[in-house]
Amino acid sequence: MALSLRLAKACGSGVVESLILQIQIAVVRRAAVKGGKGTEKLALSNKRSVTLSFRGVLPPEPSSLSKQMESCKLSEESKPQVPLAKLLTIIVTTSPIRSNPSTELLERTFDTFQFAGSEFAYECPKVIVCDGCRVLEDDTGENTDSDEKKDEDPPKITRKYANVKQTLRNGIATVDQAKNYTELKKRLHKLCADSQGTQSTFSNTTVVELEERHGYGFALRHALYNCVETPYVCVIQHDRTFMRPTPIQEVVSAMESREDIKYVGVSMKSNLNYYDIFSSKYSRRACTELKTMIIRPEELNISGNRYGPNGHSIANMVEPPSEKRRKLRDIARQTYMASHQNIIYEEWVESMSSSGANQDGFHQLSLTPTLFWYDNTHIVRTEHYRDFIYNPVFKMVARGGFVEDKLSPIIKRSCERLGLKDGHAKFGCYLLDDHSGDVFTGHLDGGSYNTAGLHVKRNASERS
Repeated sequence: MALSLRLAKACGSGVVESLILQIQIAVVRRAAVKGGKGTEKLALSNKRSVTLSFRGVLPPEPSSLSKQMESCKLSEESKPQVPLAKLLTIIVTTSPIRSNPSTELLERTFDTFQFAGSEFAYECPKVIVCDGCRVLEDDTGENTDSDEKKDEDPPKITRKYANVKQTLRNGIATVDQAKNYTELKKRLHKLCADSQGTQSTFSNTTVVELEERHGYGFALRHALYNCVETPYVCVIQHDRTFMRPTPIQEVVSAMESREDIKYVGVSMKSNLNYYDIFSSKYSRRACTELKTMIIRPEELNISGNRYGPNGHSIANMVEPPSEKRRKLRDIARQTYMASHQNIIYEEWVESMSSSGANQDGFHQLSLTPTLFWYDNTHIVRTEHYRDFIYNPVFKMVARGGFVEDKLSPIIKRSCERLGLKDGHAKFGCYLLDDHSGDVFTGHLDGGSYNTAGLHVKRNASERS
């Protein structure tokens, strides 16, 4: 009889320790006795022998093993970090507004890019997409022969779009407004050209002009298909500003490590308390499920006392211009602190206190799932926009409209049909929250934006 036993063990450094134990036991009990009909019978014998043989490889000394493991191990800090400029392109959309041809609105918006970090403001490639417009010609010209017809009928304006702001919002401009818009685009080209190679937020910026009106959604699509080579994009409307330091770099890092995060919206006034908005519309069961879907990535556990109610981000926030707005901001903070959005976070911090959550200057930011695709400032995977959101088969974005208008109801129906988790997973949209009670972005309202020159004209007309 022979018995073999082999034991092997592998350590983390790749050194294999093996121990081979081979035991050969030979028991000679051979005393063949032929019986009747040619069969053999075994008889016991007094001769027995046992042979033991050992072969082995001794493990290395503990000191040498630890050195070997240290040489093979790559720490997170030693891994080369890809520059943000190689990962992210900034797309800014603009269209005709009353303040044209002044570039003041865009300059104010671009100046706030510094809140997102110097690399975001000065090194990331930027694209300004200037949407086209339809020109409404005046009817005051001389009458022509009746058989002469214009090539195109003038665009119709309903009562809803009778005022200047709504007319421009619908992509319809007068002859003078169209001339001002053309002049704006010339100034933008010059501003970007003069900024190349300088420490300006307009450096590395390309201006793209669309001949026809596309609307916000299709203007953005044009930029994504023709002007973007990075895996992520940050989409900003021309009147959306950063109000305080915002962790764009950390958000991109979190998206790099988790493929389920496809869209991260930067908080604004209307979605700061999104969990409470959700709970006012859906059942308790849905709210409980949404609570389990909140993500707190390690990349958003940020050090340096930068975020949270007592962070440096709040201290460096742009102050509202009037006392009335400052009071409204303080009320919004108090409302947030008493909201379910914040209570859930405080419960999580308390449950994680034993592991040192929010200690030693660190503060954990959260990504709250959303069923609404906000067109406000957001970071998205480029392929998610190109291959899924703008896939012509799905028809989730309408020409001439905003992305959020048609896409958000589709997300809701997906969750109703597949369940909250599965329905939401296809879109992977989240909202960034540092639980300070303040928003990251503000709104200059480009449709009503007045430059100093327009204010002078308005005051003069009112006096006359």
